[in-house]
Amino acid sequence: MHPPALFRNAFLLCFVLAAAASGAEVPLRYDHGYITQDTTWSGTVILHGQTVVKRGSTLTILPGTVVKFEWIDEDGDEIGDGELTVEGRLVAKGTKERFITFTSARENPRMKDWTYLQVSVNKDAVIEYCRFEYAFSGLQVHYSTATIRNCLFRNNFEGIRFSTTDVRIENNDIVDNYYGIRCEAHGSRTVITKNRFSGNEFAFFPVQRNWDSVKIHGNNFEGSAGYDVKFGVNQKQDMDFTKNWWGTSDPREIAAKIYDGEREGTLGRVRFVPFLAERVEGCGIR
Repeated sequence: MHPPALFRNAFLLCFVLAAAASGAEVPLRYDHGYITQDTTWSGTVILHGQTVVKRGSTLTILPGTVVKFEWIDEDGDEIGDGELTVEGRLVAKGTKERFITFTSARENPRMKDWTYLQVSVNKDAVIEYCRFEYAFSGLQVHYSTATIRNCLFRNNFEGIRFSTTDVRIENNDIVDNYYGIRCEAHGSRTVITKNRFSGNEFAFFPVQRNWDSVKIHGNNFEGSAGYDVKFGVNQKQDMDFTKNWWGTSDPREIAAKIYDGEREGTLGRVRFVPFLAERVEGCGIR
């Protein structure tokens, strides 16, 4: 071991011992780490680079836990490289009084400071009362079953992204993101209901292969800077967006906030009639 490394490790050891003696919390830290057994997180957890929870392991995150992603950008794409990928099972169940937070470790955080929390090949993942902020994609769910409930997604490039999954997304606040939800359903059986979309550039962005297996009803869409629904160039199928509130009861105003086959003939259509004539009570975090 070179002397500088020896001195650095001795300093870190002294810091940990001093913090422990004073009763101060010592954050748990992972540096490009792997989790291969059932693990529980609490307090503050700092992630550097990619952390992977391997198959067969369950990561349980307790209420009040703060997970911070350090800024690194090794590929120079101006997106932080911090990631948490759960290939086992995730149980992140906060409470209304003590949210679990996934955020940037920067003193002055910005959108895209970290990449994502990705749930991949999970069974019955639970994400409740969690806060996702300053990510490229706050939460991605692929090839999994999951419940996403009573969470806050804010200041992310994408709040939620999913594909080929059986997921229920309900009672979330999805606000001030570039894309609120981005999806490629590929036959996903998904229910999206009782969510509040507000202040996003584009609230809902179906990229391709989304059809009526994705149920979107009983949501409040309000205040999108761009479009409430914007179809991607490969979204050729029609989609059912009936029984939502769009901030107005004028169908012309609703249509003006939708980008679909009415504007570009190769795209599918958004079916939004019948629509709700007033705001849905009980939407968003409860």
